[in-house]
Amino acid sequence: MPHHTLTVIEDGGLTALGPASLDVAAPTTLSDPVTLQAVRDALRDSLPAELLDPVAPASVRDPEVLRALRAEIGTQVERGYGALRSLPTDEAALLRLFQDALGWGPAQPYLDDERVQEVKIIGDLIMVQEEGADFTLAPERFADPRQALDRALLLAARLNVPLDRTRPQDTLPLAHGTRVHVTIPPCTPEGTGLICIRRGRRHAWTLDHILGHQSCAPEVGDLLRLLVRAGCSFLIAGETGCGKTALLEALVNSWPGEPHVVTIEDNTLEINVRHRAWTRELVRTAVERGAFGRAAREVLRQTPSLVAPGETRAEEAGAILAVAVSGHAVVTTIHARSAARAVQRFADCAAMPGAYIYEGRRDHAIEDACDNFQVVIHLEKVGGRRYIDEILLLDGVELVGERVVPRTVRLAWAETDEGELTWATAALVQGDTLAWHGSGHTPEALARRLRLLQMHADVRATATSRASATEAIARAATATLAGDNTQALAILRRAWRDRRDERLVAAARHAIELDAEQSLALTETARRAEATVDAALLARRWPEARAAHAAVLADVALVAAHAPVGGWGALDAAIKAGEDRDHEAAVRVTEARLALAQGRARDAADILARADPGRLSTAVARDTLAARHAALVILCAAGELGAEALAPVEAELEALEGDAAHA
Repeated sequence: MPHHTLTVIEDGGLTALGPASLDVAAPTTLSDPVTLQAVRDALRDSLPAELLDPVAPASVRDPEVLRALRAEIGTQVERGYGALRSLPTDEAALLRLFQDALGWGPAQPYLDDERVQEVKIIGDLIMVQEEGADFTLAPERFADPRQALDRALLLAARLNVPLDRTRPQDTLPLAHGTRVHVTIPPCTPEGTGLICIRRGRRHAWTLDHILGHQSCAPEVGDLLRLLVRAGCSFLIAGETGCGKTALLEALVNSWPGEPHVVTIEDNTLEINVRHRAWTRELVRTAVERGAFGRAAREVLRQTPSLVAPGETRAEEAGAILAVAVSGHAVVTTIHARSAARAVQRFADCAAMPGAYIYEGRRDHAIEDACDNFQVVIHLEKVGGRRYIDEILLLDGVELVGERVVPRTVRLAWAETDEGELTWATAALVQGDTLAWHGSGHTPEALARRLRLLQMHADVRATATSRASATEAIARAATATLAGDNTQALAILRRAWRDRRDERLVAAARHAIELDAEQSLALTETARRAEATVDAALLARRWPEARAAHAAVLADVALVAAHAPVGGWGALDAAIKAGEDRDHEAAVRVTEARLALAQGRARDAADILARADPGRLSTAVARDTLAARHAALVILCAAGELGAEALAPVEAELEALEGDAAHA
């Protein structure tokens, strides 16, 4: 349909805006109830369900509508009877039939227009909001308010959403994030309804889309990209329709690497995620109270990289906050009139009756929110334009009187200069840091994330550490073929820090063969380390053995240069066995001392009887013998044992002291 400026209600309706060819058949023929019912039956039986959505793409739906109706008309013509056999088969007439029978009548052309973001049907009136503009009353209207209401009820029935007088309001979830909210009597006058159809995005947005819609300046986009790279948690605030979900989606889709993203949405699938590892959870709080919060709590057991609860509205905030406190990155939205108020409203929700953990604990909720959300973004909508109004960084809390309030650092904000929207920033991005213009500072929680970001500047592009090792081996092989074994070993050492893969050892062995002098030096170093480990094992000095062993394993070149009998793994097993014996003996000593304190000397002696001091480290052996000696002394004094029972223990203690003196 050609684009026309919308005006107030006037005569003419759809025929005044549409092509003249729509009137190819007499109105009485096209609007005959029997004909319309026959069209409904034909299309319901032959059209895929997704093409009956109000905003199904006309380019896909219309050819299927024409095919189905022409086929049915042809069948009835051949048969010689049927309500459709005398209908014209031209495109305009058949599409008009679809609109009046199963489509959304005079509202359908607006639903088919990709520039239209939302259509409201109020009784028989149609209101339309195009991108970049406010709602406007359309010139068309339904002949009867009942027509739109019947279509909404039919759509609800097809989606298994019960709409009746006991539950007269609900949201109908459609594909591509389109949201249809329906209100029927008794909430509306009898025979009328309120139907709000909000078009979703068919393609997943990124921050580039936000910039493309001039929702912020490029330098603000740079700030957001840095905060995303740092893995911050975001709270996005604003009024209805200001673009909160679009920004949430853009932040999620700009996340670095290959994160596992979990989205939680209530009844409407609006968020589109580009990442392959995406778990999409749909809950219906209208049916199950607390379902949103329950889903958020379950996230704690799913170890995602990023959690995106679509909207925080009530007590589920407690569970969402618990997810953030657990260390997961969280991006969620909330209705609030300013960035600072958003944090307080989030805490209010988290402390509501029935909230997880924080019920009745608003101050604790606001403290945890300010410690675990790093960024708050407030969006505005003026006319049809949606833009980022302010970005705050959270910096803990402070007391104002007796009230706990967020402490914030203003990072960016919108300004109006002679009617033009511009943005100011308190800092600019310099690499992986923020360079502040004046007295601003980076809050400690964010500074810590930025330091970690600098330590891990490159997010691994491969899917797993095994894939990284495979890539490193290939790169090292190239360097080895070029005769650069130093570069080859550097590549393999970096990969070895991430994954102890035996394939890296084989590749390192091949690389060090190129330099006989280096190979000899590495072999000597590894053998000296082996001798140190052996000596420490013999002396039962497990920490010393562990340190020498770890020093070898830290360098793949040393592991490749020399392997003890049985391999380095055999030495590791021997060290671990000694450590385990010490641990078990230490536990027994603790139990024995408790028994002694309770006057159970016999139990203490029995607990320690199974410990072999000759296989323990000196310190643990001394503790074991001392505890056993204390138990035996008590038993001897009680006449349960003879004095000769003390002699072997005292001899072992004396030997240990002698060994310690000579060490």
